[in-house]
Amino acid sequence: MLNQPKEFWDMRARDYDATSGSIYAKAYDLTVQRAADYLRPGDRLLDFACGTGLATLRLAPYVSSVRGIDISPRMVEIARKKAAGLPNVEITNTGLFDPCLKAGSFDVAAAFNVLCYLPDLPGALSRIHELLRPGGVFLSATNCLGGWPTKAGIKKFVKSHTGAMPYVAFFTQKSLARKIAQSGFHVLAQENLFPAPPNLFIAARKAGPAEPSSVRPNFT
Repeated sequence: MLNQPKEFWDMRARDYDATSGSIYAKAYDLTVQRAADYLRPGDRLLDFACGTGLATLRLAPYVSSVRGIDISPRMVEIARKKAAGLPNVEITNTGLFDPCLKAGSFDVAAAFNVLCYLPDLPGALSRIHELLRPGGVFLSATNCLGGWPTKAGIKKFVKSHTGAMPYVAFFTQKSLARKIAQSGFHVLAQENLFPAPPNLFIAARKAGPAEPSSVRPNFT
């Protein structure tokens, strides 16, 4: 059934790069650029819901290691083929709450274009917070469909309410930033990367040792 996340994203994997990867090419470019500013050579990066690796593989040169996880076996298969030859990248068919992911084991966690598809967003944010070391950084880019109506938002609303796709959340940019802050993160920066619907990039930090602003920059 396409209203089940794994089955839906398995189906979408077939043309994901040719559709979403093309339509949102500029947004992906900006996501990678903004995220790279928060990465350091020794970082261990978790990419939650890595999909076909559109952002994952481009961030690999900036860090020590990347663990990309996704619930879709077909997405993982595509990402693994792309990652061949990159020794610091591991892509696995793993869920966010899998016990193989240990608390405090990552310096940075990324969640690009997935938060709006999570029925239990507070639970997911709490788990991401748990997986980060103290002072670790959370990076996200998320469609915010709860403001003014857009064609994409209306389409997703209809599909999610007719069983043609899984759950879709309709939060605003402000409410998403608030949810992240309420999960124990200090929001460092936010920027809209796409006109309609808004695709909000947020950089946030888990409470921990203070870091120089030159290492973790902010955006205006």
